[in-house]
Amino acid sequence: MHVQTTTTTSAESVVEVARAVAAEVDGRGEEIERARTLPADLVARFRDTGLFSMALPTVFGGLECPPLTVVDVIEEMSRADPSAGWTLLIGQGAGFLAWLEPAAAADLVAVHPRPIVASSMAPAGRGEETGDGYRLSGRWPFTSGCAHSDLLMAGFVATRDGVPATTAQGAPAQRMAFVPAGETDIVDTWRVAGLRGTGSHDVVVRGTVVPRELTADPFFEQAKQPGPLYGASMFSFLMTMMAGFPLGVARRALDEFHAAAHARTRQPAGTSMAEEPVTQAAILRCESAVRAARALVVDAIGLVTEAVASGNGAPPPVRARLAGAVVHAMTTAREVVETAFHSCGARSLYAGHPLQRCFRDVHAASQHVAFGQEAVKRLGRIELGLPTPTFLV
Repeated sequence: MHVQTTTTTSAESVVEVARAVAAEVDGRGEEIERARTLPADLVARFRDTGLFSMALPTVFGGLECPPLTVVDVIEEMSRADPSAGWTLLIGQGAGFLAWLEPAAAADLVAVHPRPIVASSMAPAGRGEETGDGYRLSGRWPFTSGCAHSDLLMAGFVATRDGVPATTAQGAPAQRMAFVPAGETDIVDTWRVAGLRGTGSHDVVVRGTVVPRELTADPFFEQAKQPGPLYGASMFSFLMTMMAGFPLGVARRALDEFHAAAHARTRQPAGTSMAEEPVTQAAILRCESAVRAARALVVDAIGLVTEAVASGNGAPPPVRARLAGAVVHAMTTAREVVETAFHSCGARSLYAGHPLQRCFRDVHAASQHVAFGQEAVKRLGRIELGLPTPTFLV
């Protein structure tokens, strides 16, 4: 068991701390991929410096950083190594404790101080109702960081006598359960093309009884904690955590593109790649695209923050702007990474080259359900003013 130490990191200093830790991560990409998860020393660094607690409410011992600070930190770590950045953003699952009743969440963090929470929100489990909770069973794939997590937050459908319970609208009743890692089993499944170092194995729970107070419905219930991180919606919280990842990967790809442009020469003329008009045009296009995508994310987070501060919550159109900005950032990152990868030539193919890792990892991350066609369709319908279920916005 990891012995937790006191951190002097604050919400104000966390970006500076993240830059220092990111410098330690940079260059360890091959090692991280060989391990297929974040190495133990980096997990300890992320934990001890408070990086895994950025989204944990302050009342439970977390940093509860402003949304833009979270974006900055995830961006820095994703620039150093995409798998490390993804592991860090998914490790912010402790923020979902804001949806539990405060007394229950406080009891949980008393046992698991500053917990790392792996999460799989897909309703892949079944929770048979008992007198005071749910008997939970299921198997959740793509559970990033599960090997070093203290808790699993798992989606499930509530059942009564084996039959799914329903909401007032007739839909299956879904909830999230917080389960101690010691009551789960990990199935080693993570052999993949991209994000190889995130340890996103399957996690199995077999009949564990979860007290009702350690479950929540973040899709339809408001968070029990106030503040810009939690006050809009569960989906806005998730998209805020994800926003820095594509921006950081795109920035790393551009770092490599800039370096190659100055280092490589074309024979027989002996001119540098940087002197070629096609390279100059590509660099300008990519730099402008990444800066614009980042500005859109910053603007959208500002709108959500203002709406939450008003005391009336963030309406669906405002939340959709945030989700749309993050989807746009991912689309932009894919395009920029592809441009850099192809522009820098065959050297990018080698396993040790950061560009091939950026290429694989950004495409793997874009497979997340938050960036899928169903999500895009919902956001488009909201932009058009069409009737749209908004619990996933």
